Amino acid sequence: MMAHLMIASKDIRTLDGLYSLNDLHKASGSESRHLPAQFLRNQQTKELIAEIDNYANSHSLAVNKNQGRSGGTWVCKELVYAYAMWISPKFNLEVIRAFDQAQTEQPPEPIQQSLPAPIQDDEKLKLINDVAKSLGITESIAVVSATDIMAMIQTIRNYQQQLARIQTNPAWVDQTIERVKTATGRGFGDGI
Repeated sequence: MMAHLMIASKDIRTLDGLYSLNDLHKASGSESRHLPAQFLRNQQTKELIAEIDNYANSHSLAVNKNQGRSGGTWVCKELVYAYAMWISPKFNLEVIRAFDQAQTEQPPEPIQQSLPAPIQDDEKLKLINDVAKSLGITESIAVVSATDIMAMIQTIRNYQQQLARIQTNPAWVDQTIERVKTATGRGFGDGI
């Protein structure tokens, strides 16, 4: 599975296993001296592309240029790193960290437990409205950053996993209640 990249709050699109160099250019600040075409004309870049293309286990293109709707310059991961290094040490570090974060965000192996039933549409709407209210959004149209949306989705997933744990392991609930009683030195119903 390919890593989904977000750099400087910009999604980096992918196509056929390659990353959009045009999107990376925008994320880097869109300076004309950093245009993808300038990078691809660089002799060191040409040599790196030749090495990637000649690599024995390479089964895909290093660079693909398209025109039309999904047009642009698309490059392999190695060239993403090389482009970032060519731009600046700061941008290089941003790209490395984005790849590292994307790798850690990959979904874990499927758990054999069943998750709770999916949230129904009316429940989804209520949940979205509750989240919007908690963020102080009162307008009917709101813009929420992708980072905030991803954080909300992760929180909902964590909540669903905890619900699944409770539903599939009633003993865990009893053990947790006992730990709370022991820790507080009180039972439920003892009053305040």
